Amino acid sequence: RSLNTATRRRSCHSADPVGPFHGGDAGEAMSCYPSSTQRRHWTLSADEIARRRSEARARAIDAANEARAARVGGAPSGEAPTIDPPTADEEALLRRYYEVKIQKVCQAFSLPTKVRATAVALFKRFLTRTSPLDRSHSLKVTMLTSIYIACKVEENYVSAEEIGKGMQEDHNKVLAAELSILASLEFQLVTYSPYRAVDALAREMIEPKPSDGLAPRAHAVCDAIMLTDAPLTFPPGVLALAALRAAAAESAPDEAAVNALLNRLQSGPDGFVSDGFGPTGDKAVEGTSKTAGASRRDGRTSLSAELDEVAAALGGARGGEDEDDVTIATLQSLLAATQPDEDAVRRVDKKLRAWHRALAAWG
Repeated sequence: RSLNTATRRRSCHSADPVGPFHGGDAGEAMSCYPSSTQRRHWTLSADEIARRRSEARARAIDAANEARAARVGGAPSGEAPTIDPPTADEEALLRRYYEVKIQKVCQAFSLPTKVRATAVALFKRFLTRTSPLDRSHSLKVTMLTSIYIACKVEENYVSAEEIGKGMQEDHNKVLAAELSILASLEFQLVTYSPYRAVDALAREMIEPKPSDGLAPRAHAVCDAIMLTDAPLTFPPGVLALAALRAAAAESAPDEAAVNALLNRLQSGPDGFVSDGFGPTGDKAVEGTSKTAGASRRDGRTSLSAELDEVAAALGGARGGEDEDDVTIATLQSLLAATQPDEDAVRRVDKKLRAWHRALAAWG
């Protein structure tokens, strides 16, 4: 089933290795995103993401409490040790750490950007339904399995043995985890990331023409964006535009080029229509959606409003400054803000291991 999914995804991508538009032409966006499982099932509101994670955490704690209660009833002393689990914020820190780790592992294996982006996306999706507190899924194994699955989805196969050897992990654990992760994702493996859209949109900037450094800088911003919840909330085309605006903020010529593109996208008799494409009659922006926020529920919104929502969401991700003060330029600080503190990660990981050991003793 997963192989069929990957095959369908390939048929949507045409042969263009760079941009999200067939033949590199932004006039023909992929028609697959608006009907994709990503748009229908994995484009979520912030409240929905929080609800899913909270429910997953509650399930894990309830299961632990049941196991502990059973242990109390059978223990000679009538007691079982009480261990506090990592907090929700500590869970978030661990998720961020392993998302960064995915990017680094993919770079170490010289895997293409599309594999890296897909692996991060699958890891994120899985952890909206499964808590790190769940002992049945090691975060390290989940990370490696997400990379392994992404390699197959993106037709850049790397064996589980090679991945396990490179990361000093038993590859059989990766193979054993694969099916349960696929089942949790309901075999919905299609992912669209902002990187391809960045390249295609950059090619659309002809007059004025941006610098050669704009797209690489925007890719760096995309790296940071992928470490937030934005890929679960906003369509990839909108994230690409947000990344370009952030990358252009340090250069007046680049800022002029991006603003000219945005004006073009919003021009026309009906302006920007947020339903998978750009301006009416011009499929210039692939991957915008009316499902990612209350202000888009009517199926129509301005492009500026979409970008303002991205800026507000990412501004909160980098430290939560006052929403009125958030601008697209603040996305640049994500490059530093999304890197987790190693010492804090070690402390939380130690706490999680103690929790898992307690679960093993209770079970």
